[in-house]
Amino acid sequence: MRRFSIGLLAVLALLCQFATAATNTIPVPDFGRLESQLRLKPVQKAQYDIAVEASQRALMSVALAGLQVKERLSQEMAKPQPDLNILYRIHEDVMFIAAPNFRDAKEEWERLYRLLDKRQVDAAKRFLHEQLGAYFLGMI
Repeated sequence: MRRFSIGLLAVLALLCQFATAATNTIPVPDFGRLESQLRLKPVQKAQYDIAVEASQRALMSVALAGLQVKERLSQEMAKPQPDLNILYRIHEDVMFIAAPNFRDAKEEWERLYRLLDKRQVDAAKRFLHEQLGAYFLGMI
Protein backbone atom coordinates (compact mmCIF):
# COMPACT_ATOMS: atom_id res chain seq x y z
CA MET A 1 0.00 0.00 0.00
CA ARG A 2 2.84 2.38 0.80
CA ARG A 3 4.40 1.85 -2.66
CA PHE A 4 1.05 2.59 -4.25
CA SER A 5 0.72 5.83 -2.28
CA ILE A 6 4.23 6.93 -3.19
CA GLY A 7 3.57 6.10 -6.85
CA LEU A 8 0.32 8.02 -6.78
CA LEU A 9 1.99 11.04 -5.24
CA ALA A 10 4.60 10.93 -8.01
CA VAL A 11 1.86 10.84 -10.65
CA LEU A 12 0.08 13.77 -9.02
CA ALA A 13 3.32 15.75 -8.89
CA LEU A 14 3.87 15.09 -12.60
CA LEU A 15 0.34 16.24 -13.34
CA CYS A 16 1.03 19.47 -11.47
CA GLN A 17 4.12 20.02 -13.57
CA PHE A 18 2.17 19.20 -16.74
CA ALA A 19 -0.56 21.67 -15.82
CA THR A 20 2.04 24.37 -15.25
CA ALA A 21 3.75 23.61 -18.56
CA ALA A 22 0.44 23.56 -20.41
CA THR A 23 -0.52 27.01 -19.20
CA ASN A 24 2.89 28.37 -20.18
CA THR A 25 2.93 26.82 -23.67
CA ILE A 26 -0.50 27.58 -25.06
CA PRO A 27 0.30 28.50 -28.66
CA VAL A 28 -0.45 32.00 -29.84
CA PRO A 29 -1.11 31.63 -33.55
CA ASP A 30 -0.40 34.41 -36.02
CA PHE A 31 -3.91 34.73 -37.37
CA GLY A 32 -2.88 37.87 -39.27
CA ARG A 33 -0.57 35.77 -41.41
CA LEU A 34 -3.39 33.37 -42.24
CA GLU A 35 -5.72 36.26 -43.04
CA SER A 36 -3.25 37.69 -45.54
CA GLN A 37 -2.75 34.24 -47.12
CA LEU A 38 -6.46 33.73 -47.60
CA ARG A 39 -7.17 37.10 -49.30
CA LEU A 40 -10.66 37.22 -47.86
CA LYS A 41 -13.70 38.94 -49.34
CA PRO A 42 -15.69 41.12 -46.90
CA VAL A 43 -18.29 38.45 -46.10
CA GLN A 44 -15.51 35.88 -45.54
CA LYS A 45 -13.57 38.35 -43.39
CA ALA A 46 -16.55 38.85 -41.08
CA GLN A 47 -16.85 35.10 -40.50
CA TYR A 48 -13.06 34.78 -40.22
CA ASP A 49 -13.04 37.31 -37.38
CA ILE A 50 -15.77 35.35 -35.59
CA ALA A 51 -13.83 32.06 -36.00
CA VAL A 52 -10.61 33.65 -34.72
CA GLU A 53 -12.37 35.10 -31.68
CA ALA A 54 -13.95 31.72 -30.92
CA SER A 55 -10.53 30.07 -31.23
CA GLN A 56 -8.99 32.58 -28.87
CA ARG A 57 -11.74 31.91 -26.32
CA ALA A 58 -11.06 28.17 -26.61
CA LEU A 59 -7.34 28.69 -26.03
CA MET A 60 -8.03 30.93 -23.05
CA SER A 61 -10.29 28.25 -21.58
CA VAL A 62 -7.40 25.77 -21.78
CA ALA A 63 -5.12 28.22 -19.99
CA LEU A 64 -7.75 28.84 -17.32
CA ALA A 65 -8.37 25.13 -16.87
CA GLY A 66 -4.61 24.52 -16.59
CA LEU A 67 -4.32 27.06 -13.82
CA GLN A 68 -7.25 25.51 -12.00
CA VAL A 69 -5.77 22.02 -12.34
CA LYS A 70 -2.47 23.24 -10.96
CA GLU A 71 -4.13 24.93 -8.00
CA ARG A 72 -6.43 22.04 -7.15
CA LEU A 73 -3.70 19.42 -7.44
CA SER A 74 -1.39 21.50 -5.27
CA GLN A 75 -4.09 21.85 -2.63
CA GLU A 76 -4.81 18.13 -2.70
CA MET A 77 -1.12 17.21 -2.54
CA ALA A 78 -0.76 19.35 0.59
CA LYS A 79 -3.24 17.16 2.45
CA PRO A 80 -1.96 14.29 4.61
CA GLN A 81 -4.19 11.85 2.68
CA PRO A 82 -4.89 13.13 -0.83
CA ASP A 83 -8.21 12.11 -2.34
CA LEU A 84 -7.50 9.90 -5.36
CA ASN A 85 -10.86 10.73 -6.92
CA ILE A 86 -9.67 14.30 -7.44
CA LEU A 87 -8.17 13.29 -10.80
CA TYR A 88 -11.56 12.23 -12.12
CA ARG A 89 -13.27 15.36 -10.81
CA ILE A 90 -10.58 17.61 -12.27
CA HIS A 91 -10.91 15.93 -15.66
CA GLU A 92 -14.66 16.45 -15.60
CA ASP A 93 -14.27 20.09 -14.61
CA VAL A 94 -11.71 20.77 -17.34
CA MET A 95 -13.99 19.21 -19.94
CA PHE A 96 -16.89 21.30 -18.62
CA ILE A 97 -14.86 24.49 -19.03
CA ALA A 98 -13.03 23.87 -22.31
CA ALA A 99 -15.22 21.59 -24.43
CA PRO A 100 -18.01 24.08 -25.20
CA ASN A 101 -15.48 26.68 -26.33
CA PHE A 102 -13.80 24.21 -28.69
CA ARG A 103 -17.20 23.15 -30.02
CA ASP A 104 -18.04 26.80 -30.71
CA ALA A 105 -14.70 27.38 -32.42
CA LYS A 106 -15.16 24.29 -34.57
CA GLU A 107 -18.62 25.44 -35.65
CA GLU A 108 -17.32 28.90 -36.57
CA TRP A 109 -14.46 27.50 -38.64
CA GLU A 110 -16.88 25.15 -40.40
CA ARG A 111 -19.09 28.15 -41.24
CA LEU A 112 -16.04 29.91 -42.65
CA TYR A 113 -15.02 26.84 -44.68
CA ARG A 114 -18.42 26.92 -46.42
CA LEU A 115 -17.63 30.47 -47.60
CA LEU A 116 -14.13 29.66 -48.88
CA ASP A 117 -12.87 27.95 -52.02
CA LYS A 118 -10.95 24.68 -51.78
CA ARG A 119 -7.53 26.37 -51.85
CA GLN A 120 -8.49 28.66 -48.99
CA VAL A 121 -9.96 25.80 -46.93
CA ASP A 122 -6.78 23.76 -47.40
CA ALA A 123 -4.63 26.72 -46.35
CA ALA A 124 -6.77 27.40 -43.27
CA LYS A 125 -6.75 23.75 -42.18
CA ARG A 126 -3.00 23.48 -42.71
CA PHE A 127 -2.45 26.66 -40.68
CA LEU A 128 -4.64 25.45 -37.80
CA HIS A 129 -2.87 22.10 -37.77
CA GLU A 130 0.60 23.68 -37.83
CA GLN A 131 -0.13 26.43 -35.33
CA LEU A 132 -2.48 24.70 -32.92
CA GLY A 133 -1.82 21.01 -33.48
CA ALA A 134 -3.20 18.95 -30.62
CA TYR A 135 -5.54 21.70 -29.43
CA PHE A 136 -7.52 21.81 -32.64
CA LEU A 137 -6.97 18.39 -34.22
CA GLY A 138 -10.64 17.58 -33.75
CA MET A 139 -11.62 20.79 -35.53
CA ILE A 140 -9.97 20.26 -38.89
